[in-house]
Amino acid sequence: MASPEFTLSFDITPPTAAQPNVPFTLPVIIAVNPIGAPAQNVQHLVVSASLRNESGTAAAVGLGGSLTASVRSRAGNAMSGYAKLSPLTISQPGKYRLRVMLSAASVNGVVTKEFVDSAVIDVHAGATAQRPSPTQVARLQQLTAENLDISVADIATWQRA
Repeated sequence: MASPEFTLSFDITPPTAAQPNVPFTLPVIIAVNPIGAPAQNVQHLVVSASLRNESGTAAAVGLGGSLTASVRSRAGNAMSGYAKLSPLTISQPGKYRLRVMLSAASVNGVVTKEFVDSAVIDVHAGATAQRPSPTQVARLQQLTAENLDISVADIATWQRA
């Protein structure tokens, strides 16, 4: 495999517990940064989410919501910035990981560049709603400027969840 061209990380992580079929309170935000100069033929970066088993070794079913997003920044679609996945739901009780893959579109097609797995998400009926921590609130406030369709009103709504 070629050396990595991008770093991919969770800026706003999925919850560690969620109820089946109840949307995560907060969007999952992925930070994307190039390592050096990305390949010149890359025209567009997209992240997509999938569900994996607890160990991350096999695909799982039941992830719903907006599973694909463009990498955006203050300047629009970009080679670095953030992607917002929201709302996300998991339909079945169990323990899962969210896998987010970064794909690059070019004139030659689409190539998966990197992926990152979340911590384990325990999906069960007794899970309490995810409330943003003060650190997450501060980060979300910073992200309102990043062209992700996150508003101060959205943040206030998430805080009341």
